[in-house]
Amino acid sequence: MLRIAVVLVGCAACVVGSAVGQPAGLAFYDDLSLLPGLYPNVQSYYVSSYDRTGGNDDGFRGTYSQLYVDNNGERVIFDANGPGCVYNLWFTGNGMRLRWGKIRFYFDDDKAPRFECEAEELFSGQRPPFVRPLVADAFISSGGFSCAAPLPFAKRLKITTEKTVGFYNAYYQLYQDASLKSWTPEQDYSRLIDLFERCGSDPKPRSAKTSVVRKTISLAAASRGKSTEEELLSLDHEGTIQYLRINPLYPPDAYSLNHVHLRISYDRQETPSVDVPIGPFFGSGLGEADVRSLFVGMSSSGTYYCYLPMPFRKAIRMALQNRSYQSGGQFQVEIGYTDTCLKVPPPGRLGYFGAKYHNAWPIVEREDYVLFEGQGPGAIIGQVMTVEPVHPDRKRWWEGDMRVTLDGEPKPRFHGTGHEDEYQGGWSTFWLMNPYSLPLFGEPKTQGLVDVFGQVNGSTTAYRFWPGKIPYAKSIRISTEHGNQNDTPANYSSLAYYYFLP
Repeated sequence: MLRIAVVLVGCAACVVGSAVGQPAGLAFYDDLSLLPGLYPNVQSYYVSSYDRTGGNDDGFRGTYSQLYVDNNGERVIFDANGPGCVYNLWFTGNGMRLRWGKIRFYFDDDKAPRFECEAEELFSGQRPPFVRPLVADAFISSGGFSCAAPLPFAKRLKITTEKTVGFYNAYYQLYQDASLKSWTPEQDYSRLIDLFERCGSDPKPRSAKTSVVRKTISLAAASRGKSTEEELLSLDHEGTIQYLRINPLYPPDAYSLNHVHLRISYDRQETPSVDVPIGPFFGSGLGEADVRSLFVGMSSSGTYYCYLPMPFRKAIRMALQNRSYQSGGQFQVEIGYTDTCLKVPPPGRLGYFGAKYHNAWPIVEREDYVLFEGQGPGAIIGQVMTVEPVHPDRKRWWEGDMRVTLDGEPKPRFHGTGHEDEYQGGWSTFWLMNPYSLPLFGEPKTQGLVDVFGQVNGSTTAYRFWPGKIPYAKSIRISTEHGNQNDTPANYSSLAYYYFLP
């Protein structure tokens, strides 16, 4: 029997209770102020239908659309020993339909499935406990069928399908020294549903001692090769930034939002840990868009927000810097902070918040575009990626697979099946023509769409957040092909959110 993960702990650890270290399953969402915690007991994994030969048969013929066929003739798409949790399941189907019959979930030592239903029913929002906004069908997630309901398992989880599924992926975590209770159909997701429905407000527990700084700043144009900068906040003591909100008081275009940088320095460091353009930082590399994720967002008629906690031990300085020769105009700014540095329960270690921006305009080399490279210990929270074709007929860049390599492992631990799929959509033309923004992933804006021999091409910006984070002890490399076999030049840019040890 083929398994996709190793056993991390013996069955003695799989008892009812809370996880030791990294909060798991629904507990991850219970207190998002603990996001900066870096824990040694967790690893993140990804399984998908990618072509194992390096080609582009990622699900078209179903060659790699199951791990194995079990003794009952069921197609096994996921099989891992716990303790663990599946945080996301995604599929797509021809004609916006899933035509492969039933999906079944076997937990621990169950001989019969603990839950089964028709595939499309799972994502319809009509089959409790899998209700919206925890699930999205192809008309919400633009070609994709996605489930963000956490599925914890104590000993083992096996997921099967009645027939071959085609394209699919699953994101999950495994834990050491953890005490998890396996999922049941009676699982109460009401608090998570409320959290997802409140996107735009702070998802962290309210702090009674939050201080608030409000100011209006004006950014002048850069001149003689020198940027202009305005300070947002400077503190010379420990604390934690709870949120950042800004509102441009002028109509910013994409150029402006890619040349006004947010800069954050901790503990009097000389080089900022955050030095990134504000457009991608708040969720869009193509200018203003309607972004309503759990952690960051923006709107052309409202405030941009970031609720990712930013602890510091000695000092912090936050500023906006204009690197263009155009006036950046005025900004209203609001920052909420507490005067105590976040404490992470042991064995966790406190990470500092970072964000890195990268671009290649264009990338023409026959090698992956690199979204992020980092040294550990650390953990990735999410990413924003923007692609702009160099010419309308240079299409199919979206066939490029995402690859995540951790801690010097010889092969990527994450291997995707194409840009639409990694951002939970599906089928390039439908995906590009129907932008969407959901709590953990989205494609909030596309532009310049043209029909090229029956297939739409154009620019897009997309984001994805990883529940539980993707931890790394030594190193991480997140990259993507640009086209199948890196054969399509395009303008790529990206931003990664992460926590790191200072």
